[in-house]
Amino acid sequence: MADEMIRTQLMVAEKLVALLESGTEKLLLIDSRPFVEYNTSHILDAININCSKLMKRRLQQDKVLITELIQHSAKHKIEIDCKQEVVVYDQSSKDVTSLSSDCFLTVLLGKLEKNFSSVYLLSGGFAEFSSSFPGLCEGKSTLIPTCISQPCLPVSNTGPTRILPHLYLGCQRDVLNKMFASMRNQLTLLPTCTLGPFKGNFYSLCCMSYSLVESPTALISWH
Repeated sequence: MADEMIRTQLMVAEKLVALLESGTEKLLLIDSRPFVEYNTSHILDAININCSKLMKRRLQQDKVLITELIQHSAKHKIEIDCKQEVVVYDQSSKDVTSLSSDCFLTVLLGKLEKNFSSVYLLSGGFAEFSSSFPGLCEGKSTLIPTCISQPCLPVSNTGPTRILPHLYLGCQRDVLNKMFASMRNQLTLLPTCTLGPFKGNFYSLCCMSYSLVESPTALISWH
């Protein structure tokens, strides 16, 4: 642990709860995790300072001021006072001395110490805080929403769902269905889910009333 980090103190979850309940005007709460994790869930009113290699390098080279970075990262304009109490957390760090001298959090804390008189690291990070005080966290659900369209229903051979006169929502099996293959129209297959575990499994079938083709094998246009 670098010597310049000694001034950073530890703060337990219960102390942070008390600060949050008393008002956040004099509290600056910083989430140092990647944005994807922050966006999934974070402590109320926390500002995300993205822990990327590029951002760490810019901070180390003083190409960006920490106060400007905080203002830019905040969801709305905030007043920054050097007398504010600054609490920083990552996913699960329990102690300042456990941090490596070259990690992003060490660099971030060092820059904060030069601009604020009271800098704290939340002991146990977000993992411990969220398990003890889930009601003080916000963000998108970690669960994948349940789809109510036909292709997601646990029944067999339901076929595609008609959305518009020439637009159907279905799965790859529907595209290869003989009934659709026998249609004399061109089917355009458009993936409707491009991320996550369902990538490539759901499609929009655009049945065009023109561009007739002769071969059933040419009915499907993959995009």
